[in-house]
Amino acid sequence: MPREKSYVFAPPPVLKTDVFVCVSIIVPCYNEEVSIPAFFSQMLNIIEQTKPKLAKVFKPKDWSSCHTQGYFYELIFVNDGSKDKTLQALQNIQLHNQSSDYIIKIINFSRNFGKESAIIAGLEHASGEGVILLDADLQDPPSLIPQMLNIWLDSQREIKVIYAKRTNRMGENKIRAFFSEIFYKLSNFVSEVKIESGVRDFRLMDRVVASALLSMPEYHRFSKAMFEWVGFKRQCLEYEYIPHFKAASSWNFWKLFKYGIEGIISFSTLPLRIAFVLGLIISTLSVVYGSIIVVKTLLYGNPVAGYPSLIVVISFIGGIELIILGVIGEYIARIYEQVKMRPTYILEQPTDTKDSKP
Repeated sequence: MPREKSYVFAPPPVLKTDVFVCVSIIVPCYNEEVSIPAFFSQMLNIIEQTKPKLAKVFKPKDWSSCHTQGYFYELIFVNDGSKDKTLQALQNIQLHNQSSDYIIKIINFSRNFGKESAIIAGLEHASGEGVILLDADLQDPPSLIPQMLNIWLDSQREIKVIYAKRTNRMGENKIRAFFSEIFYKLSNFVSEVKIESGVRDFRLMDRVVASALLSMPEYHRFSKAMFEWVGFKRQCLEYEYIPHFKAASSWNFWKLFKYGIEGIISFSTLPLRIAFVLGLIISTLSVVYGSIIVVKTLLYGNPVAGYPSLIVVISFIGGIELIILGVIGEYIARIYEQVKMRPTYILEQPTDTKDSKP
């Protein structure tokens, strides 16, 4: 019998490479022209605040033994086909901010491929020992980064994931909050992978976790569940959300609805099983009902019910069949798109990386 594949995510061998990075920060951007200057300003403060801690753990004097350059931070901005001047804002920041502490990378998509594609692109271009995922819209506070780093480094990197969780929904649309709760409950019911309500994509991951995520070849990616599926020792960092920046999320209701369907389909086959059981129940009831009609007609001479009841039954069964076909179609569509092996994203130009050292 062929042996089952097993994946062991061990640290890579020490090789002479061009750049060593302590922490990579992946920042998906979509129409974030307004929020980017404020976001970058906060990041500069955090870099200054956390640099001594990183220097103590990742000793700069040792970088030269296997690397030609070293940085405390790598800021990876992924422009996901923005329609405003997000790209120009990023290029302006890159041009006018040079430092020996960080390097700025700009990944520019040829069109809008979605946040999931932006995340995987950032992971593929990240080279840090730790990887932080954070949106540019400031819906999550970058001020949590020092706490995340302290937890990660003080545990000697045994805690592989530190994730942020909101304890309230202040400032969030009530209808959106209601449907979000419904989604989490439904998703946790149908899937073996459980997702906590209020948990954000904002998190710090050890390099080994980033490698595990990159080993998953899905075309349709649902990161919230993938973060949980890969496992590893983790710790939650709760915070109370207080709106302090007037930047609206670029996620509308329709995008959230499609994202929710993606999450259920990607990590559960229960909808298919429900469709099978539902079809079995309806077929059984139809046989029982048909038998009752035949018996009544033969024994008692009762006339067969008229067309109205027949039309209602046919319409009901037809509706159920269409629902089941739709469920099956969702799974088949994902198989079809997976086997085409199209890239998750396309770059408009090579990754724009400039040496930030003066």
